[in-house]
Amino acid sequence: YQRRVHGGSSNNQDFDFSDWRSLSYEERAVKAIPATVRMFSGCRDEQTSADVSNTASFGLPENSGPGGAGGACTNAMLLALSRNPRPTWIQLLEEMRAIIKQKGFQQVPELSSSRQENLKDPFDLIPKTGGNRKALLIGINYVGQKSELRGCVNDVKKMKQYLQNQGFSDFKILADADGIGDRPTRDNIFAGFEWLAAGAKPGDSLFFHYSGHGSQTGDTSGDEAEGKDETIVPVDYQSAGQIIDDDILKRLVLPLPEGCQLSVVMDCCHSGSVLDLPYTFQANDSSMGPIFPQGPSGQMNQNQVPPMNQNPYFHFEKFARLLSSLFSNIQSGNYGAVIGNLTEMNSIGQGQGWW
Repeated sequence: YQRRVHGGSSNNQDFDFSDWRSLSYEERAVKAIPATVRMFSGCRDEQTSADVSNTASFGLPENSGPGGAGGACTNAMLLALSRNPRPTWIQLLEEMRAIIKQKGFQQVPELSSSRQENLKDPFDLIPKTGGNRKALLIGINYVGQKSELRGCVNDVKKMKQYLQNQGFSDFKILADADGIGDRPTRDNIFAGFEWLAAGAKPGDSLFFHYSGHGSQTGDTSGDEAEGKDETIVPVDYQSAGQIIDDDILKRLVLPLPEGCQLSVVMDCCHSGSVLDLPYTFQANDSSMGPIFPQGPSGQMNQNQVPPMNQNPYFHFEKFARLLSSLFSNIQSGNYGAVIGNLTEMNSIGQGQGWW
């Protein structure tokens, strides 16, 4: 079957998924996920994330946002960027790893992406072409619940301040704290995904930050090699349920057009492959030791920087199935908000050969 994308111009792009076996891994990845997507996660799938009781120990600059509790991943990333505002990808991962390790945590930072990034290239949030800058920030402390956390709303405040310094001005915030955005229910999180992706076009820079609980649930679609779907946990999860990784892909990642850039920071448990992107790199001791034999402040061994790995859990069939489901829901009216460059499809309706 084919996926047809109409980008709002006179040019339609037809992608025939029936020939995917003849394509290289890189070509399949580009077909499956047109946008440039990069995700930082605080730990591997099997790890749990740390909720730090007092982030003052991280030594963030005083103007970086509120103190108190916070997530290890968020605070390590922001501290690393305050020390070196223009690192390469590998330098940022090494600085985050060193900070987390210094604080006594066992988490391993991980970078995953839709393209095989050169880890020696500069870290960037803004495409050189410019464009709109939008950010969806979600912080959930689960106030009054037995699973209560303390630092997730603080994480959102700090990340917003950092992004404002990078030129972001269009924010949607979901948090379970008075006077800070809307409540982070399952429905509001889905609406947030749709808001972030709506109207996306080449050159745009989008940002999604989640700080809260992450979990795993049994894989019902048969597309997870480890037999589990990774989830994020809305504040009303006891009544509305969790949000599985397939739903994030379908509502946020897959609708984005080529040339649009999405950066993601997931500060939660079991977050390593929550987006199941085609390429991944774990900043563990075995991969980082040869590159930085003297630690992040020492000389970097350029020749030891490896390429990003192909993600063994990335399945092209999964993305084809999700795209098929997305278009089917659009045509049947089950998917209320038609996102970004797909909006025209819903108005055209059935019978136009989208599938």
